[in-house]
Amino acid sequence: MSNVLNLVAPSFISVSYLTQAIEMKNVLEGFGAKFTLPDNFEENEDTFLELLPQLLAQFPLYLAQSKVQELEIEAAFFSLISMIQLLSQVEQIEKTSKDLSNALIADSSPNRAALKSKLLGHQFNCYEAQLPSTFFLLSNVLQLVKETGTLRYVSLDIPQVVGWLETWECDVQDQRSLFRRLYEALNALNQGEKAIQALVHLLRLYSENEGVEAKSDAHLCIISHIAHPKIFVMDHLLDLHPIRALEGHLIHDMLQIFVTGDLNNYIEFYNSNKDFVEKLAVTHEENLRKMRLLTIASVAEGCSEIAFSEVMQKVQLEKDEVEDFIIQAIGSSLIKGKINEPEEKVLINSSINRTFGDPQWAMIKNRLELWQRNLQSIQQIMSKGHYAIPAAGAGG
Repeated sequence: MSNVLNLVAPSFISVSYLTQAIEMKNVLEGFGAKFTLPDNFEENEDTFLELLPQLLAQFPLYLAQSKVQELEIEAAFFSLISMIQLLSQVEQIEKTSKDLSNALIADSSPNRAALKSKLLGHQFNCYEAQLPSTFFLLSNVLQLVKETGTLRYVSLDIPQVVGWLETWECDVQDQRSLFRRLYEALNALNQGEKAIQALVHLLRLYSENEGVEAKSDAHLCIISHIAHPKIFVMDHLLDLHPIRALEGHLIHDMLQIFVTGDLNNYIEFYNSNKDFVEKLAVTHEENLRKMRLLTIASVAEGCSEIAFSEVMQKVQLEKDEVEDFIIQAIGSSLIKGKINEPEEKVLINSSINRTFGDPQWAMIKNRLELWQRNLQSIQQIMSKGHYAIPAAGAGG
């Protein structure tokens, strides 16, 4: 017997594994299951090995019985996991675990989606993470999440998924498949930001020569970033090979505007490409809102204050709309500051950098050098005055 369980699965009943298998066979036959076994078979290990695959294949009959309680179904499920654990070879255990997972995925019983999600989550958590088959089990979990919008007992934390993939030593195709399913599952769970992160991870798995193959994923990634109301920094997308493969296409031109452009750039683009923009999964009005916020962030960069009149001119708003707009910009964390209503201006403490390149590194360098000079000046003043710093080891 190979010990690959990550936790102990509850037993179906406190009897031998063979007795459990025979008992489950009898229950399933009552649900209409058909088993192929020799006449007058003996209840021994060979019988168990012949019976187990048939139990796995017909387990979904439990789900089809409306009168069977969920606790009974869970007990039978954990019994099967315990039986699988009794197989002598790890390869047998992994294959049989896949069969059980596939049986759940293939089941079409109504009103059992939440229970199936729960069972698949339990199954995934039962096995040690280093087993290659847990990749397959997680993939099935994600498929069910996509179909049902329900997730139980599995945390879809992206760094954890990345760690699992490293443990499983999956090839690139399997990694792409899993991240695509992860994106779809997170979308089904209405976890938009995490779904977009999964999509970015997917695009990073393409090399320069393969970028063209991922154009549809790249297009989806761009639109997802533009459409999400809380995502404003997008310059990291420009380095992804599938995004680069879209250079010369309208969608790439549009991304460039949302990375470095302003409201006027977007309006010019829209007026020249209305049909294209109107067919995207984001409205022109939503684009205008985001571009106004991005424009004010660029205007605020490096400034200590901005007059209301400049805000009105840059983002094309009326005077009575300015204060509400500034409140939106502060609430979106694009700028930090406060409104000076009597003087009709915004006092800026800081703003986000829409892009981070050589100019931003140069600014950080200049600030660090200024702080260093200030500290040196303070040290010199203190060493010459009443608050001289004593030499190391000197008594006071």
